[in-house]
Parts: sequence; structure tokens; C-alpha cells
Amino acid sequence: MRWKLLACVLALAGCDDTANGPDHLSEYLNRLSTVTGMPLTSAAPFPPELDLPEATSTALPAANQIDLIDFLSLSGCELQINLGRRNTQLGRTAAPSQRLLLDLEFMELAPACIALLRDRGDRELADLLHQASLERRSSLPLSTLQAVLMGPEWQAFWQRPTALEAYPTQTNSLIIASLTRLGNLVTSWLGGSWAASNREFELLLSDLRVGDGGALLLSHYVVARDLARANQLLEAARVAAPLCPFGQPTARSNALNRVVTQFFVGQVQPWLVRLRQRKEALHPPIKALEAPLGGVLPTDYIKWAMQRDQLLGEQTQVIKTHVQTIQRILSGCRES
Repeated sequence: MRWKLLACVLALAGCDDTANGPDHLSEYLNRLSTVTGMPLTSAAPFPPELDLPEATSTALPAANQIDLIDFLSLSGCELQINLGRRNTQLGRTAAPSQRLLLDLEFMELAPACIALLRDRGDRELADLLHQASLERRSSLPLSTLQAVLMGPEWQAFWQRPTALEAYPTQTNSLIIASLTRLGNLVTSWLGGSWAASNREFELLLSDLRVGDGGALLLSHYVVARDLARANQLLEAARVAAPLCPFGQPTARSNALNRVVTQFFVGQVQPWLVRLRQRKEALHPPIKALEAPLGGVLPTDYIKWAMQRDQLLGEQTQVIKTHVQTIQRILSGCRES
């Protein structure tokens, strides 16, 4: 086989059927085992360290409390409505996303209310509101972290599917747009622009629940694991049972050529191209969402994100290594 064909593998614009990518990869490995006469090593399960860590509950610093008398003194301030919602039973037990929205609204409305109170001569209450606003701003990165990256929606985004099936052929750009918008909102809020739409924010979080972060991770793990198994099999054959022991093509080397061409280049590689395209679309907005919150990310989250990014970033090298392994096992087979 002329290995110029494999030189185009990494740039191949997949046009073949990719609906059964994992099945194609499994068949390819079985064919390699048959043609080389070498057994496959067992497939290791998905490592738990690649699962998103469970959210940790970190208590937010206590903000200055507005008592009933102060609350009544806020007549004429829109902020009074915000504080009223916060002090209801529903407000006190609200989800982190709703508490974040209340904090953003508080900071958005506080300046006008503070100015009104100072015009009235109530400097003490104005100073109390100013301090409360500063405290909310100081805790904003942590409250945003809890609402977004520690929320149940982000956990659902990274939930692994039980099977990859046709992934990633049934994905769309909705989650990309939602991640991008969330990242823009977080950056804006932490930058001092606190305008927020309750409906928009909750819908964006809801979009995360049907995102494919978990499928992206699982697919990249399967590729890295199974191509490593294929490499082990090929190396074992090169040492124990060379395909061209006398430097001439053999029935086994010709069979390996056919297997690589039909099953790896023809079936597996188009799926790998789709995976690369999906990673290139999904990974940047994920990183952009996490970046503004880097200063408050828990240690276990940082460690997980590093392992995740390493796995997602290594696929091109994984494929190159496999191609090089194939070339090495056939290097002694001179073309006739």
C-alpha cells in the first residue's frame, strides 16, 4: 500500500457514513486482531476522574441585613421590591440562579435608591445600602459560580450517555450559541454591567441540560483507548509475528492494507473528523464560560478541567501515532 493515502487521513473531510462510529471502530479492532493473529487487550471502563466532580456547597459571605424599619424607609425605591422578594420564604430558599439574579438586580437598582436617600437626608440608610451593594459585588464571582458551573444544569451537560449511538451527527448549534451567550453574560456581570433577564438566564441554563459535553468526553476517551489498544496489538505483531519476515509483501501484509483502507480510512476516520469538528465548535465557548470564574473555581474542578482539556486536545496526536504504528509494522514490506 502506498502510505501517501494515510498522509491525507488527518485532513480528510469526512463524507462517509458516521452514524455508527463506535461500531466501526470496534469492527476495525477485531479485523486487526484477526489479520495479525494477535489478541486484543480488554477495554478499560471510563475513568471516574473524567466525570465532572460533584458540586461543592461554599457558603457566601453574609451581607448586611436590611431590617423592617429600613425596608419601610425605602418607599419610592424600586429596590424595595427586590428586598421584598428576597425576604419571602420563596426568596430565602431560592435556587442559586435566582439568588444571583436578585443580587444583580440589587446592584443595578442600588445607585438610584442610594442617591434618593441621600437627597432625603437619610445618609445612614444610604451608607448601609452602599455597603450591601459592595458586599454583593465582592461575592458576585462565587455566587455566579454556584449558579452556573456548580448548578444542576452544568452537571447535566457533562452527564455521560449510556451509549454514543450516532453521536455527533444529531447535534446542532443551539448549545454553542447558549454557551457563548452565557459566557458573555458572566463576563459582563463580573465587569460591572449587571443588567439581566430572568427569563433569558433560566432558558440558557435549561439549554445546558441537553448539551453534549458528556458525549464529547466519552467519544474522545473511546477513541484514545481503542486506538491505543490497536497500537499494542500491532506492536505485538511486529515483534512476535512480522508481516513481511523476508522483506516481501505477504498475504498477511496485503490483508492488513485492505483492513486499514476499508475500515480505518473508509469508516473510522470520517467519524473522527466529525468528532474533531464538534470539539472545535464546543470547546472554545466552554473555556470562555469558565475563564472569568477562574479565580473562584474549586481545586477539584480545576484538576478535572485540566484532564478534560488534555483528553480533548490529544486526539490529533492519537491518530498520528496510530498511523505511524501502521507504517512501522509495514516498513519491512518492500513494494513489488
